[in-house]
Amino acid sequence: MGGAGILLLLLLAGAGAVVAWKPPKGKCPLRCSCSKDSALCEGSPDLPVSFSPTLLSLSLVRTGVTQLKAGSFLRIPSLHLLLFTSNSFSVIEDDAFAGLSHLQYLFIEDNEIGSISKNALRGLRSLTHLSLANNHLEALPRFLFRGLETLTHVDLRGNPFQCDCRILWLLQWMPTMNASVGTGACAGPTALSHMQIHHLDPKTFKCRAIGGGLSPWGGRRETQGNGCLTPHPADSCRGETLSKQDHLAEAQFSHL
Repeated sequence: MGGAGILLLLLLAGAGAVVAWKPPKGKCPLRCSCSKDSALCEGSPDLPVSFSPTLLSLSLVRTGVTQLKAGSFLRIPSLHLLLFTSNSFSVIEDDAFAGLSHLQYLFIEDNEIGSISKNALRGLRSLTHLSLANNHLEALPRFLFRGLETLTHVDLRGNPFQCDCRILWLLQWMPTMNASVGTGACAGPTALSHMQIHHLDPKTFKCRAIGGGLSPWGGRRETQGNGCLTPHPADSCRGETLSKQDHLAEAQFSHL
C-alpha cells in the first residue's frame, strides 16, 4: 500500500476515534450530553459536578438550581466557556466562579437573576465576553467589574434597570473601559422610563450617600432625609432601597 493509502487509513482511524470517544466512566452526569471538550446539561435538578477536570465548555439549561454559591465550579478549572440559559436561580453569590482563571466567555442569559453579589466575578482574569442579558436585575453592585481588565464585550440588555443613583457608577465606568457595552433602556423611574441608558449624562445626577461620605466629584456629602436633592422627579427617589455598605456614590439622584 502506498504512502497516500496509509495516510488515508490513519485519517479514517483518527476520525473513528473522535466518533467513538466517550468520557471516562462517571464523568458525564445524568441529564447531560458530553463530548471530549464540552457538556450540555438540560433539566438537571441540581448543579452537575462530576465532569472531567479538563472540560472546556459547559452549558446549563433549565436546571433546578436556585442560587450559584461560592466555588460552584472549582472541580472544572479548565473551563473556557460557561453558559446559563432559562434557569430558575435568582442569586449569584460572591466568588461563585472562583478557580475559573481561564474562563473567557460567561453567558448568564434569560434567567431569573434579581441579585448579584459585588464579588461574584472575582478572579475571572481572562474573561473577554460577559452577558447578563434578559434577567431581573434592577441595579448592579458597585465594583462588580473590578479586576476584569480583559473584558471586550458586555451585554446588560433586557434588564429592568432603575436609573437612579445606583446606576451612576456604571455610567462613569463605561468610558474608562476598552469594551463594547450594551445597556438597554431604563425601566424607571417614570421620568426616565424607556430612555436608553447610554444616553444618560452622569453630570446631571446629584447623589448623596446615606450616612455621608465623599461624593463622586470629591466633595463631602451630607445626609438629607432619604438622600435626595431637590428639585427632582416626583418618583425618582428610592433611598429606602439602598444599603449603607454598598454605596459611596449610589444613594439617590435628581435628574435635572
